[in-house]
Amino acid sequence: MTAHDPTSTLTALAQHARESSCFAGVRQEGGRLECDAKGASAPAQYRVEVASDGWRVSLGTLDRWLSESIESQLVEGRESIEDLLQEELTDLEWMTPAPTVKHFRDESKRYVFECTVSLGKDTTTDVHCARTFLFAFESMFRQLGDMSESGAH
Repeated sequence: MTAHDPTSTLTALAQHARESSCFAGVRQEGGRLECDAKGASAPAQYRVEVASDGWRVSLGTLDRWLSESIESQLVEGRESIEDLLQEELTDLEWMTPAPTVKHFRDESKRYVFECTVSLGKDTTTDVHCARTFLFAFESMFRQLGDMSESGAH
């Protein structure tokens, strides 16, 4: 694979997500991959989508209480969300510093945790990058708030 091909990247990423069994469901819609969180106390989705400045990787939910359970655990912890993400990235052998993670409510009223990752030099690099960040997000958030069956209150 050469050059940037977002559709091919997302198709390959969807295959990795399905094979991993980390997600309750996986859908590719246009320029976005959406993976349903497995075991969360309320519906939540991981998304990877192409943007003009790179890949946007996010976790979003319409459920205020789920978002607040994650926020609460982050506030109580001693590490920032970027530090937690960096730990997961390091476990996946990604040595570049973690980007800033934004937390906001979007126009569709979803509570979102999101970061932007630069595009790679070609589609192969993009697949590796997008896969690494998707799985780092899943692993990090599974351990926060009510994002897993064992963490649900």
